[in-house]
Amino acid sequence: MKINLLLSVYAYIMPGRGNLLSLFHKETETSEVSSSSGEHAKDSGLDADQSVSSGEYRRIARDDIASELASTIQNVSISIGRGRANFLQSFQNESQQLKNEKETSTFSKLLDDSPGQKKAKNSAFTYGRSEIKINNSMDGLFCPSTIYGTKGTPVNLSCNYIGVKSDPKKGVYLYEVRFNPPVDSIHLRMKYLNEHKNRFGGAKTFDGSILYLPILLERELTTFVSKNVENKDIEIRLLFKKKESLKNCIQLYNILFDRVMKSLNYVKFDRKHFDPSRPKVIPMAKLEVWPGYVIAVDEYDGGLMLCCDVSHRLLCQKTVLDMLIEIYQHNKINYQDIAKKYLVGSIVLTRYNNRMYRIDDICFSQNPHSEFETRTGSQSYVEYYKNHHNIYIKDGKQPLLISLKQMRKEKTVNTENIQFCLIPELCYLTGLHDEIRSDKKLMREIATFTSVTPNQRILALDKYFKNVSENDEAKEILENWGLSLFKNYHNAIGRKMDSEQIYFANQCILADHKADFSKDVTNNEMLEVKHIKSWIVIHQKNDVRSAKAFLTNVERCSEAFGMSICKPTIITLEQDRVDTYVDALRRNIRTQTQIVVCICPNIRDDRYSAIKKICCSELPVASQVINSRTLSNETKNRSIVQKIILQMNCKIGGSLWTVKIPFKNIMICGIDSYHDPCQKGNSVAALVASLNSSYTHWYSKAVIQTKKEEIVSGLTSSFEAALECYKTRNGYLPENVIIYRDGVGDGQLNLCAKYEIPQFEDVCKKNIKITFIIVQKRNNTRFFSKSNNNFENPLPGTVVDKYITRSHMYDFFLVSQMVRQGTVSPTHFVVLRDDANYGPDTIQKLSYKLCFLYYNWPGTVRIPACCMYAHKMAYLIGQSIQRDTAINLAEKLFYL
Repeated sequence: MKINLLLSVYAYIMPGRGNLLSLFHKETETSEVSSSSGEHAKDSGLDADQSVSSGEYRRIARDDIASELASTIQNVSISIGRGRANFLQSFQNESQQLKNEKETSTFSKLLDDSPGQKKAKNSAFTYGRSEIKINNSMDGLFCPSTIYGTKGTPVNLSCNYIGVKSDPKKGVYLYEVRFNPPVDSIHLRMKYLNEHKNRFGGAKTFDGSILYLPILLERELTTFVSKNVENKDIEIRLLFKKKESLKNCIQLYNILFDRVMKSLNYVKFDRKHFDPSRPKVIPMAKLEVWPGYVIAVDEYDGGLMLCCDVSHRLLCQKTVLDMLIEIYQHNKINYQDIAKKYLVGSIVLTRYNNRMYRIDDICFSQNPHSEFETRTGSQSYVEYYKNHHNIYIKDGKQPLLISLKQMRKEKTVNTENIQFCLIPELCYLTGLHDEIRSDKKLMREIATFTSVTPNQRILALDKYFKNVSENDEAKEILENWGLSLFKNYHNAIGRKMDSEQIYFANQCILADHKADFSKDVTNNEMLEVKHIKSWIVIHQKNDVRSAKAFLTNVERCSEAFGMSICKPTIITLEQDRVDTYVDALRRNIRTQTQIVVCICPNIRDDRYSAIKKICCSELPVASQVINSRTLSNETKNRSIVQKIILQMNCKIGGSLWTVKIPFKNIMICGIDSYHDPCQKGNSVAALVASLNSSYTHWYSKAVIQTKKEEIVSGLTSSFEAALECYKTRNGYLPENVIIYRDGVGDGQLNLCAKYEIPQFEDVCKKNIKITFIIVQKRNNTRFFSKSNNNFENPLPGTVVDKYITRSHMYDFFLVSQMVRQGTVSPTHFVVLRDDANYGPDTIQKLSYKLCFLYYNWPGTVRIPACCMYAHKMAYLIGQSIQRDTAINLAEKLFYL
């Protein structure tokens, strides 16, 4: 019999207990539970026909119950989400993994410890034998025997990791909890269990079915008795299942540190914690900057550690209602459309509970006097806030903000939405909006708070360690579970790779220690020049001066690049309307036209999208859109036009420079995807693949996906097209393919390995070897070099592949660029496949070299150029074009 227990997100999620289960389903073939008929469960032998007094312990022989309860935990089905549900699911997976390991043979071999190189992180020694067991696929991820590189100059580094020590006398012990008679309400289950918390130490984590304790109880089966409202006995049985391994305790440890941050009076927003008592106020802009931390516990190469980084949250002091009123005053006719365009997709804070919500829609047909259903009947929003929060809504005619929270349906990957209706008067906008980003003066002021130097990060790390160590409540939370912190963030060791040589057409230069060669780009001939014989310049009549200045500088600068540019066809528009630009393009683009340059008076998304749709899809030709204001500064005009010429050369098929990559017959690919921030359009996934041995020509193709789909489903066609183009150019297929995949988080690594890589395997079969590397820009790891008690950013080319890398992954961190302010963010690389056995040194060096080949920047970028190109293409199509691009542009970097 199958019983579904739907829990109300309002009634049963208790504060301070982490992310509890929102949907719990229990199913067993040997037990039947009736919520109304009064039937008692067949409790796997646990229904002892004995009477006990309240709080009395009782033990039953293990032999009588073990056979029936051995698989009980496997029958508990959990809705997988974040927090405890994900935590419990990991336990079940581990149990199944252990069962599978017993049924399969163990791979083992003798290892030779070569000097200067270490072997796999996940190795278990078999005592009494001359062999070492190697786990080549911990958690399903690729992990070969050699994962540490050796090349480069060793450098001592500090990092933002704090050691977590675990008391060997304590651990995490799993207990199954049964109630007799059955209790359906999780709220009541927790209430009954809490009545006896002093008998098992008080510290616990309980979700209604499974209990985790930091101590092992004296008896394998422990029984308590509570009284219900009818004064009848409720028997509670705690059956010990097992002691959990460190790997399965990570989620629990993160929940514990969330409680630690709450004890320090920090407010949790998503995975970050902020201090509302110390806001940095920017009065002129009516903004607040909340300081805080982002923390995460995990098992690393150096042991169990806490990654702790500084974080900030920008908060507007004006309410959303104030913004709606401003929008209405400026445009009463299209007020609703403009309001939705401005607010949908934004994150708001409600100060009465310090929670954040994403605005998914605005309901103008309802207001605070509208009613909604509760357990006790209908109630208006005005009454609700008055009764529950003692808040009086002032404006009764304001619309309602709609926020949708996804909840995963049990036993499926599908989700359903729970709708929250918010009052604009009580909501405050967070984050950076376009109008803030466009205000350079304001952005500089915000950066004074958010741009944190390495020295400031170390001080913040020391402060966090001190706060936790000196707070009694925080210490008690950790000590109850046998945890303690210790300083160890000066132990990281990295390697600095050699500087790279940059090859132009007639000269080779060595990039400086900052990996910058901007001065050399403008003084050297481009590597591959494409002369422009037929092109069009379109501008408005008010921008005649800017157009003339542009053409004059094009004529002066092109010679230094070795580029011949003929005079263009000039078209002057009378009006600055989208249809006039579209009509001019359709009338004047010819087959021989190489590129179209549009000089526009300002930045407008509708105009830009219309131009790109015509030039990239309808009448395929390279296009360049220039804001006339950038050409009005005569002192900077020359340097600006030089950069435009370089872009134009790339867009029509030329190349600017290269670095030496000693590979033959190897294709390098980059993959990234774009998601519409307002959730209105489809997602776009782009694949970019190299076509020549100098890695200066690229094939680009994008596929449109369903909403919010990150794992790309249409890679097969894109990859096949790239291979066909490679064969057409070179006369043969590549022997190896190296794929850099951007935009995949840690939670999607296994899915990527099982879903994306097989698509490439189906195309390559056994003829082409695959190396698959995940690129993660968003990570909280920071490391610093120390010089005379002063912490600085590490130099470009610094790689770290031990100590702070994951214990179960083949991964490394790479600093590829120099930043002018703040702290540099390293890029995290995870190798999921390496059929060609390149090894860590080759992959690390290649990843760094590829960061030099992005033609929009004369230096290095954070990620390999192929990923950057894929990002640019996916963004252009998803943001502006929103349709497939023409096939004859596929071999050109038309999206730069």
